[in-house]
Amino acid sequence: MRISTEWLNEYVATPPDAELEHVFEMAGIGVENHENGVWTLEITSNRGDWLSAQGLAREISAMTGASLKTTQPDIVATGFESGEATSAAIRVEIEDADDCAHYVARIIEGVQIGPSPDWMQKRLVECGMRPINNVVDVTNYVMLETGQPLHAFDADTLRGDTIIVRRAQSGEKLVTLDETERELDDEVLLITDESGPIGIAGIMGGHNSEVTERTTRIFLESAHFSPTRTRRGARALNLRTEASRRFERWVDPNSVLRCADRAARLLAECCGGRIAPGVTDVCSRIVDPALVTLRFARCRAILGLDLSEDEVVSALQRLGFEVEPAEESATVSIPTWRRDIEREIDLIEEVARIHGYDKIPTTLPKNSVPGAGLNAAQRLQQAARATLLGCGLNEIVTYSLENSAATQRAGLTQEAPAVTLRNPLTEDYTQLRTSLIPSLLNVLSNNARTRAGIFEIGKVFASKHELQPDEPLKIGIALLDAPVEPHWRKETPTADFFALKAVVETLLSALGAPGGDYRPALHPSLHPGRCAEIVLDGETLGIIGEVHPDVRENYNLKSRAVLAQLDWAILANHAQPSRTAQTVSRFPASDRDLALVLNYEVPAARVEKAAREAAGALLESVRVFDVYTGSPIPEGQKSLAISLRFRAKERTLTDAEVDEAMTKVRAATESTLGAQVRS
Repeated sequence: MRISTEWLNEYVATPPDAELEHVFEMAGIGVENHENGVWTLEITSNRGDWLSAQGLAREISAMTGASLKTTQPDIVATGFESGEATSAAIRVEIEDADDCAHYVARIIEGVQIGPSPDWMQKRLVECGMRPINNVVDVTNYVMLETGQPLHAFDADTLRGDTIIVRRAQSGEKLVTLDETERELDDEVLLITDESGPIGIAGIMGGHNSEVTERTTRIFLESAHFSPTRTRRGARALNLRTEASRRFERWVDPNSVLRCADRAARLLAECCGGRIAPGVTDVCSRIVDPALVTLRFARCRAILGLDLSEDEVVSALQRLGFEVEPAEESATVSIPTWRRDIEREIDLIEEVARIHGYDKIPTTLPKNSVPGAGLNAAQRLQQAARATLLGCGLNEIVTYSLENSAATQRAGLTQEAPAVTLRNPLTEDYTQLRTSLIPSLLNVLSNNARTRAGIFEIGKVFASKHELQPDEPLKIGIALLDAPVEPHWRKETPTADFFALKAVVETLLSALGAPGGDYRPALHPSLHPGRCAEIVLDGETLGIIGEVHPDVRENYNLKSRAVLAQLDWAILANHAQPSRTAQTVSRFPASDRDLALVLNYEVPAARVEKAAREAAGALLESVRVFDVYTGSPIPEGQKSLAISLRFRAKERTLTDAEVDEAMTKVRAATESTLGAQVRS
């Protein structure tokens, strides 16, 4: 909404600009810009009365206490001695009172189409509207002045003497003022004459009844159309106008006649016309002021202010409310231009606005809030985030909405039906995500020119139940290699399977979870042969691997990428955030190396497990330090070299004890894994 200080001053004495900006902000009106005396204001959706000069002036008056100037147009049909009265010449029928509560029509004869006065054009331009001609400019001017949209039809183009306000019928069409043919349905409210549609109620007039240079008689419409019906019609037609913007937010149904009179008078002055005697005024539904009870004690308790009853009453009266005080409460009559006031708490908010939010003292709570702080699950998530951040990753937060194309792009097949939206706003967001993988890949794609490490802890959704979908929490982690060659003096770290495996193992260790088993697996998003499932105590924690080449191509990733998706519930069940520290042994360790030739498909994890079970408590750690294939190793086999560290907590181990443990390890790997010791 744009408005000039000059225009506001016609109705109320405004304070200096700096103070006026503060007044707007305290009222709840956002100030987007102020330049050359023109304000650009952000109006909330529940305050349609602010979309006018008079509505804003009324608010400034209430906030500052300055007197409000009001004018009532003087309608005199002077110079019109012939012809029928408007009330007899035009009949109006309203099919549904919920769609249109009030409709007023006036006739102005003998108009001459031309440019509007300079002062009017100046104000329209300041408000961001383009002057067209004196008739259209008058209707726009009165809309900006009062908040009431109006429409002027060429009266000579109307067929018959009856105007009907009704819903459109399926298949009906109308060419609107923008010369676009629009197909209508029953969501759209129409203005029709006896031949068919002549305008879309509250949105835009029809081309067939447009005011042109040949127009001499004006049929002026002023009405109250339902906000819901206007919104549905505008959405169905994908057509929003300054008129629909106001009707959607509520237009005062009891100002319809007053605004029609104001526009008629201006048309007579600016177009040389004559106002026909009488008026067609059809009120299909009376809208009375709402009555709301306000308890003074409740108002003081909510605001934390010791306001007297007189101060509360005065604040409401400044807003134009009628107040009838009683012993401990007051009955407040809400003007029909304020549809947003429905409950006692709404009135208390109004008292706070008029008193001044900036005048309400800041106080701290007297007591601490019981139960404040993080619960165990939240602390565990916080620990997971801290660990992943400590690994050099960046946390991301992505949309929970996607479309089916996003899952296909990531190579995924949905294990369960996706939760789809009934009324999606765009084609890109039609369903809830079933995996974090598309979100991770999208972020990598947007950062493909640099090495990236990211993670997200977020929900995915699966429609497994009729009423409520499952919402499991997942952890997604992804790494992307640098797209450039390493520096000649320093290698760039490699983002491969083992780098990501190290991150996952660091996370498990930090949360006190047992080490996972990595078993070969297949996943549609990941490279076959470079993919594994992570198993904790027999439960599948998640999947880890290198992104499939086809998926990389879909996301235009030129460098290698790896990702993992973990199930938070399983991880949390195995986590032990409270752990007991152990004293580091002061006795020396004994290191031995062992090289084994075994089948290529045997994973290192099985070798480590066999070694630990055979060596017992003396084995402190097992580490793979070399893998070799090729001559003289037979085809289909590999040489796996491991380093074993032995240590006792209470004494120094003897060579014989270590030799005995190594003998057991060799025997176990030979018997369970078919391994041969390489000499």
